[in-house]
Amino acid sequence: MNPQKEPSYGFRKLEGLRMRLVARLAASVAAVALSLIVLGLPASAQTKTIFANDGTIGIVPPEGMVTVPGVPGFQDRAASASILVLEMPKRAYTEITANFASEELQKQGVTVEQRRDVTLADGVPALLLKGFQTVGAGALKKWILIAGGKDQTGMVTVQFPEAASARYPDATVEKALETVVFRAPPSTEEMLAKLPFTLRDLAGYTVMKVVGTSAVLLTKDEAGETEPKSQSFFIVAVGPGEIREDEREGVAKRAISSVPGIKELRIERGGPLRVGGQPGFELIGNALDQQSDQPVKVAQWLSFGRNGYLRMVGVAPTENFDADYGAMRALRDGVTLR
Repeated sequence: MNPQKEPSYGFRKLEGLRMRLVARLAASVAAVALSLIVLGLPASAQTKTIFANDGTIGIVPPEGMVTVPGVPGFQDRAASASILVLEMPKRAYTEITANFASEELQKQGVTVEQRRDVTLADGVPALLLKGFQTVGAGALKKWILIAGGKDQTGMVTVQFPEAASARYPDATVEKALETVVFRAPPSTEEMLAKLPFTLRDLAGYTVMKVVGTSAVLLTKDEAGETEPKSQSFFIVAVGPGEIREDEREGVAKRAISSVPGIKELRIERGGPLRVGGQPGFELIGNALDQQSDQPVKVAQWLSFGRNGYLRMVGVAPTENFDADYGAMRALRDGVTLR
């Protein structure tokens, strides 16, 4: 996959915000989540709690595990060992622990050998699963810890091949998992300050979610809503790499086809235009809301630079689109790279 021609990681991650969290999804995530980027980083002993990728879930990783830039986890490249930390809403703990069946994991090639309740620091309840995952002709040892913090749920997954067992004995892995702790999430302002772009005019939208250091979701939902559902929403994300002029239309069409929460997309119109003083590409399309089947309209703008591009997408119910389109353009025009 050429990262210059696909939607950014931060944008893809926002898809989960439009879907209700269920145990089936959690099982799938746990089974494949350890596909971390392999980087040649020096190993060093860890003696303190580390919050990987500046997240809100920390752990004292086993000696030899180091953080991976841009990834919420750790790895030991030489041993092909990895730890992934996944943050989820608070309500996910009850849903997952009540429905996280071994049969669901088995469908992903994961066999659960042990399942037990544990209590972490500050009395945080957790469920610990231990087993292995079949990968081709081989197998990976695997642990999955699901912890119910005060404000959120954490899932920590550890895996490595059997050959690394001497380096990472069961007792060492489980001792590390028992060090999992939560900290208060940063404020919205603090998270926005870490994005590579600024938002000058929210045009009536409010920030719903900041994803890492690469994307933000804004919505016009009613107060108290936790998912965009069929209300208007707007996403801003960054993508890496320079896109040649002859590639831009193709990149734009592939990107709009991956907009979260919609189906049966049909492009209505579009073409090149200037966005924020930079060459860009606009596409307008019609679709259906994935959950309600109500008609929606989609507006996407890409703004191309030398080292990357901005991707901005607005989605609104068809009946509200004309009224929201002006606000979307105002929001678009207020996005500036730092």
